[in-house]
Parts: sequence; C-alpha cells; structure tokens
Amino acid sequence: MASSSPALLLMVFAAVMAAISPQMCSAVDPIATYCSKNFTGSPQKQKSINQVLSSLVPTPTTFYTTATAGRGAAAAWGQAQCRGDIPASDCALCLAAAQRELAAACSGSADGRVWYDYCFMRYDDADFLGLPDTGYTLILLNTMNASDPVAFDRAERKLMARVAKRAGDGEEAGLVRETEKFDATTTIYGLGWCTKDISSQSCGLCVAQAVAEMPNYCTFRRGCRVIYTSCMARYETYPFFFPVDGKADSAAASSSHAGEYHKVVLNA
Repeated sequence: MASSSPALLLMVFAAVMAAISPQMCSAVDPIATYCSKNFTGSPQKQKSINQVLSSLVPTPTTFYTTATAGRGAAAAWGQAQCRGDIPASDCALCLAAAQRELAAACSGSADGRVWYDYCFMRYDDADFLGLPDTGYTLILLNTMNASDPVAFDRAERKLMARVAKRAGDGEEAGLVRETEKFDATTTIYGLGWCTKDISSQSCGLCVAQAVAEMPNYCTFRRGCRVIYTSCMARYETYPFFFPVDGKADSAAASSSHAGEYHKVVLNA
C-alpha cells in the first residue's frame, strides 16, 4: 500500500444536526472532494471522463459499479460504491450527488474522488481497479472528549480491533459493523468499509491501517473517522449504520450529529 505523505492541512468545520431528513443530508452532502492531475487541450480525455461519470450512476438496486471509456491516452476508468447497509433509495441519491460533484468540481482533472457518508465515487486516467490505495488520508475527529477518557479509549480500541480483524474475513463482503457497551447510557458503534475491487486480505490490511492511525489523532475523542480511497474505519457514540437494534430505522442511523469536528487531510 502507498504510504501517507507528511504534508498536513488542518481545518475545522461544524457538523450541525439536520432538522429535517438527516439521512438525506448524509446521502447528498460531501465529506471531501479530491481533484488532481490537471490537463488541458485534450477534449477526448474529458469526453471519456464524462462518459465514465454518466455510467457510474446505476439503477437503485446496484450498490457497486465500474466503468471504462476511451482508448490509449484518452482512456478513463471509474468506480462507484454505496455502503452495503444503506437503503437503495439513499444509495441512488448519494451516487447522483457524487456524479454532479465530480463533474462540477474536477472538470479538467484526470483524477477525481469524492467521499460521502453513504457512498464513494472515483475516476482516473490510469487503471486503479484492484490496487489498494491509502495515499490520500482524511481524518475527522470529534472535538469533545469522553466523560471517562481512559476507560472510553480502552473500550474504543477493543471495539475497533474487532472491526479490523473481521474486515479481512471474506464472508464480511467489505463491510463490518460492531458495537461495544461502554456504560449504562453509552454504546460505541464501530464500522469498517472497503471498496469491492480489493481482496479480502487487502481490505483487512487497509482497515487495520486506518484503525492504527486513530490513536495519533483521536485518543479520548467521542468520535473518529479515518478515510482512505480504498477503505475507511469509524466509531461514534451514536448509531450511524443500519440496522439499529435490529430495525432499519433511517432517522436513527443518521450520520448527522450535533457537535464540532476537526478535519485533517494528509495528501499523497
């Protein structure tokens, strides 16, 4: 796997709970957009990219798709994937939003990627499919510490170790969800998620690397996400995945949550 660059950009943003349809906000509000490898004077390459993006918005029942277009120097490859636990309607909303975001934000770029709570979309002028990628790193950490930080950290690490271990299990299909009861009123929710083009072994290694990054930024924090291009790991003190307590409750599994988060970007 590619290693992360030491270059660091630190930003702060407010994550405000949506009053109406929070699950829809999770589907259409991007976490981050990455555009690189600018090019000019190649309308055929842009045409190939546009064709790929158009092909990456599948039918609502398709949670993963790839696409290619063009030949030689004008070739482009693409990938789109929804988290396997979300409703099909939210998947369709998320991928449509991702396609619009990349088309608008990354025009003239040969490499474009966009992350949402519910989905991920990418295109490139080089064939990346099947190649694990941890070069671009995005970290989101809750600014609030846990009420009993040492005990919480111990419980969180125990939880995420299970997530990392299970991520390499071929039966998990690249999506792991775990919970850990912290105290009478607090449950910690953990998730690991990989793109479907990489092997189970690569998925396990990728999620384990993301989990290993957490103590560098998220010790004692009530929530944390480490996101790579090929995988991500996350924990929160509120339910953010489906189903919740055995019920597919969209409102309860919202990824929106009141509070302030730091965003750390490590560029490849």
